[in-house]
Amino acid sequence: MYTTKRAGFAMILAIFVVVLIALGGVLLLGNASIGSKSIGDNYLKAQAELLAMSATEYAVMRAQDFNTSGANCLNQLNITVQDTAGSTMFDANVSFQYSFKGLAPTNGQCNTLTALTGNDTMMLVDVTVTTTPGTNLSTEPIRVVKRTWQKL
Repeated sequence: MYTTKRAGFAMILAIFVVVLIALGGVLLLGNASIGSKSIGDNYLKAQAELLAMSATEYAVMRAQDFNTSGANCLNQLNITVQDTAGSTMFDANVSFQYSFKGLAPTNGQCNTLTALTGNDTMMLVDVTVTTTPGTNLSTEPIRVVKRTWQKL
């Protein structure tokens, strides 16, 4: 009579099952670390988007109150946001372009901007919000760009 020895096959099958379980554990740990990083990045991106909206509103307010008696327009605005510890989190850069219906300021000077406000004077506001390099907020830089037309 012939007997079949299967002890070697059982050992190979046991090693294969242990390797599969170890690979599954590695995948679960990898997904857990990616998930927490993704949540943190989404939170910071939402903060940057809200800062872009706030910077747009602040820029319109500053443009309406800007002293144009020196024939200068407000063309650029830089905003730095710090956390409670005083370290810089976000930089918001705002640039302006003006559009006038009818009479435009002469020679590119803005000393007549207050006179033209309300006469379909529009401004194109570009806001770029970025995380400050060197702060350990995120492993990847976060950048939000918002462009809007605003009426003065």
